[in-house]
Amino acid sequence: PEKSVFADITTNFHGSAPKTPNSAHFDPFDQHPSACFGLLDRLLNFHCTTTASATRLLSTHQLQQQAMQSSISKYRITKRVGGGSFGDIYLGVGANGEKVAVKFEKHGSRCPQLRHEYKVYRELQNAPGFAKVHYFGTQDSYNLMVMDLLGPSLEDHFNKCGRRFSLKTVLMLADQMLERVELMHSRHLIHRDIKPANFVTDGGRGGGKGNFVYCIDFGLSKRYRHPRTLQHIPLREGRSLTGTPRYASINNHLGVEQCRRDDLESIGYILVYFLKGGLPWQGLKAKSATNKYKLIMEKKQSTAIPTLCQGCPSQFAEYLAYCRSLQFEAKPNIAYLRGMFRDLSRDQGYTSHWLDNSKNTLLDWDWNRQDAASPGGANGGG
Repeated sequence: PEKSVFADITTNFHGSAPKTPNSAHFDPFDQHPSACFGLLDRLLNFHCTTTASATRLLSTHQLQQQAMQSSISKYRITKRVGGGSFGDIYLGVGANGEKVAVKFEKHGSRCPQLRHEYKVYRELQNAPGFAKVHYFGTQDSYNLMVMDLLGPSLEDHFNKCGRRFSLKTVLMLADQMLERVELMHSRHLIHRDIKPANFVTDGGRGGGKGNFVYCIDFGLSKRYRHPRTLQHIPLREGRSLTGTPRYASINNHLGVEQCRRDDLESIGYILVYFLKGGLPWQGLKAKSATNKYKLIMEKKQSTAIPTLCQGCPSQFAEYLAYCRSLQFEAKPNIAYLRGMFRDLSRDQGYTSHWLDNSKNTLLDWDWNRQDAASPGGANGGG
């Protein structure tokens, strides 16, 4: 029978580690080819596609057929559950009901990223708030990566909660998102595509309420400094926009090489988005993607921080002003930023317990579930 894409996964889970490139060979100054950056504008929404497509990496039927043809297949592919930067993600289910996410990438892709993303996950293995990767390998004409199944994303929660979060929920999320990015930076990495869809909750793993936040999708991540010499990458201009335009920093729009400050500025936009339900540069109309990105940049530049943060506690404007003031190689004081938001939470009457024990804290989506389960359903909450 035809060899399954999962034919050799079992031994890698329970036997020796799979053969992979030595992570020491991970080039500290590795960059994606400029041609790939040029494609990014047209592919940013690729992973959000949920309809059938002739260009989909593998159909669910094909994956099921390949998995069933092997008597030693560990996982059965059931359905497509999402995507990441230029890759499709499928649900894998083991004989004992264990569920994992399986990410596929076809060989010959114009912008191959899965091996690169695997290397980033290896750098972050065993760090809290980052998914565990169980396997990476090549089978037939595909690269594949098996990892923890997590979710929903913060964007999913946001939609289910009426597209607005309470201040308490936003502060808890801010603390966790900043902690994840701080850890990435300590490992000499920047994310470069910070957005709500790239932060997911744990779905109740470990017995909590499913409110522990994980950072995912490192297809666009890179090292900003050498891990041994700590030499910072040089400041370059004329770079293509990388990431999601809605949350991109102004410097990213201007073509300036990204660094740590850009990740933090993107988090700032997410926090305002969560509190206010949107950002001023959403919904702009243009004849092309390039023109739309230009309009977004101009709107960001022309919207003063106090105007952007109107109606929010002053700490949010202070946060964005701090991020925009950072120099290219400056190390952000994330302890200061987290402390500022923690002080705000205490001023609002929230205890520090929920910040330090987020797994057992009720947040907006928890109340939403409780309202839906109560007599009268969600409409009973008033």
